Amino acid sequence: MADIFKLIEVHGKKENDKRGICIGIDLRVANRDVSCPVSGVCYSEKELAIEVEKIQESLNQMVESGKGLFGVDLPDKGLRITPEMTPEEIWSILTEIVEDDLFLKVFNNLDETRRTGVAEHVLSNCSIFSGKGAVFSARYDNKTGLLK
Repeated sequence: MADIFKLIEVHGKKENDKRGICIGIDLRVANRDVSCPVSGVCYSEKELAIEVEKIQESLNQMVESGKGLFGVDLPDKGLRITPEMTPEEIWSILTEIVEDDLFLKVFNNLDETRRTGVAEHVLSNCSIFSGKGAVFSARYDNKTGLLK
């Protein structure tokens, strides 16, 4: 795989301004190579390490989000959530999960579009006063689209 990231030198407007670096990627737009920063400007090795950790965490979150795109297996239940399923079908499987922690994890590992679809289904069509609907409505965060 080609190197994706590169270090970009950042110079202040004045000659005596501190020189910094940031992490960036090269993009090709209209036959021009453009360096695009993906981190804040760093003035020390410690700041650079913090920015690298932020990027690593973001990539790790992408792996978790991507898992839902390939389907979710619940082997001990003999169940599988697939990308083709409707929100109603996904909710039906989620309601079979007895353990709340596993219920939260499976829902949160779905991609954002599917989580939103399931949330709309539950909040519009299901009783939110008992069973998994109550758990869902009590823990659903509208801002993030995740169960807390």
